Amino acid sequence: MKPCKHWRETLAEHALGSAADPKLAEHLGKCAACSAALAKMQLLTREIDAGVRQLISDEPEANGAARIVAEVGAREEQARWLPKGRAIAASFAAVVFLAASLGVLWRLRVQREDAERALSAAAGISSWKSPTQELLRSPYESVLEGTPRLGEGFYQLDAGGVRTDNSGPRAKEKQRQ
Repeated sequence: MKPCKHWRETLAEHALGSAADPKLAEHLGKCAACSAALAKMQLLTREIDAGVRQLISDEPEANGAARIVAEVGAREEQARWLPKGRAIAASFAAVVFLAASLGVLWRLRVQREDAERALSAAAGISSWKSPTQELLRSPYESVLEGTPRLGEGFYQLDAGGVRTDNSGPRAKEKQRQ
């Protein structure tokens, strides 16, 4: 509802705290629109006063500005030493890469050591001789290694009889030794 045009200013002054005219009090008793407008104005005035009181109580201290400037400066100084998001991500990537590289190198070293152990075991097996083989070895093996050639033998026969000087190829080899 709208208040009467004639009483608007007087209603606003009364809502702000001035004393009411006797004519305004008589009019408010008769006009419901002006009474509602006055009640609304008084409610708004109380809300504005409460807001102003709250602002005054939340007002910063006298040295608040200097404290705020000092705190901002300290945060800036601290921010210079703290790494940014990209630097953190790059550092993390470098650490992951380094750890993966060390893991791969460690695995390659272990594989190389395993291969060396396997090769040394294989080399040991290739030179291994069975004890049974050594026991079954004949003392005449050197004589039996080669195949005798026709006409050769320990005792050579000639037309005159048995010759014992052993002038055959095997006898020559024995003489050289």
